[in-house]
Amino acid sequence: MALELSRRHFIKTAAVAGIATAICSRRQIFADEPDAAEQSMVPLPHIPAGGLIRPPGALPEKAFLATCISCGVCVNVCHVMKYDAVATSPFGKGGLRGIFEYGAPYIKDMRDFPCGLCMECPEHCPTGALQETKKEDVAMGMALIDFGLCFGWNGDVCLSCSKACPMGGKIFEFYNGEWGNQPYINDNCVGCGLCVKYCPLGGSAIKVVTKRQYELSRTAYINDFRRLLAMSSEERYNIVYGQNLPGIMERGKLIEREYR
Repeated sequence: MALELSRRHFIKTAAVAGIATAICSRRQIFADEPDAAEQSMVPLPHIPAGGLIRPPGALPEKAFLATCISCGVCVNVCHVMKYDAVATSPFGKGGLRGIFEYGAPYIKDMRDFPCGLCMECPEHCPTGALQETKKEDVAMGMALIDFGLCFGWNGDVCLSCSKACPMGGKIFEFYNGEWGNQPYINDNCVGCGLCVKYCPLGGSAIKVVTKRQYELSRTAYINDFRRLLAMSSEERYNIVYGQNLPGIMERGKLIEREYR
């Protein structure tokens, strides 16, 4: 009898895996990066997001997935609060790993629907998958600026990201120079994504990655930052006018800039 149950379990598991393979394309299963067309509009395309960005107060990923029951309460609360930032993960999103994350909440689109940090979803989570925490202690992810796209790093004066940030001066540092008021987001970032939305560059010059991905990319990212600050005026001129500004213009018309 036990053997028969084991066989049934195996067949059922194999069938589910087969259906998943049929539904998800090879690209979706073995990679969770956007295709080439999507990638062209993503800031810092060489740095992956590292996974889905969870709502504020989420437990560490494994514990979160084990505790979350995909009830959708956080989604409903977010909708009632008029943010509409939280969605439940569709089947197959995020590649093979995403098959096992089906129904778990995540921040669906920081470009248009960032987290407002109202902190209502942890309060209403019935299982504790989302823990109540102070705004400044939230660790959803880390926002990274693409220095090749940011106006402040390419001769302009822009304060949109820092004005949109609910933490303000605790998060943003500015390195003023002949090439602009160059912004930098420090490690205190909570990953809400409000800066992503209000960046006036078409497609945004900022992306949010998971904290784990940031740890993997941090050294190289900081080295790029320091290298730019140490460049001579001639080197920066060649980069800004020879590479960056043409690339910025190719991204199309700039969106509203009232948050400067």
